[in-house]
Amino acid sequence: MSVRAHLHRPRNWLVGVVAGLALLAACPLGAHAANGAYSDGTYGSCTYNSCGITLTSSGTLSLNVVPAGGTTCTVASDAVAVTTDSSTGYSLAMNDQSTSSSLVGTSTTIVTSGGTPSAPSALTANSWGWRVDGLSGFGAGPTTGSSNGGVPSLSFAGVPTSAQTSATVATSGSAADPAVTTPAWYGLCVTTSIPADSYSSTVVYTAVVN
Repeated sequence: MSVRAHLHRPRNWLVGVVAGLALLAACPLGAHAANGAYSDGTYGSCTYNSCGITLTSSGTLSLNVVPAGGTTCTVASDAVAVTTDSSTGYSLAMNDQSTSSSLVGTSTTIVTSGGTPSAPSALTANSWGWRVDGLSGFGAGPTTGSSNGGVPSLSFAGVPTSAQTSATVATSGSAADPAVTTPAWYGLCVTTSIPADSYSSTVVYTAVVN
């Protein structure tokens, strides 16, 4: 998934911030369910070596913010869909594509949240993060999209870098056919201290059968 942020400063005043995330979906080759004896010819509900998995997301998510004094925030979601006939289900995880999980602009960056899925926290000024309702310590929500609002009352976590352990987005112990979609929410909070610019980062989702 690709995330992009654009900050505009017409007439020397910061009037807009847009954050963009690039969202990429990956299914490792050779990921198959292992349920039953190898010689049986079937693994779970699939013919041997045929329990494939597919993964899709929106591809690009834009978080547009217009700071107007104090901290201004925007929250939007990505729909992450997994399809597999594996009777043992799947695991869906995510990392930033880079060794840094900041939204990167020309001269500065917007850092990711300091929270974790097990101990998420409220977004602070000039930071961004993610959450999935009902997962780990995030709480049930519901999360709703917002544009140029106050700091969300719900908690968020930081996106792990490519060098860190992946963050679990969803798990299932049963087949997902038709596809099962998980709403992954992203929030961005900024103040007028952030220079006008375009900021971006790339989140990579990975799905494997259990």
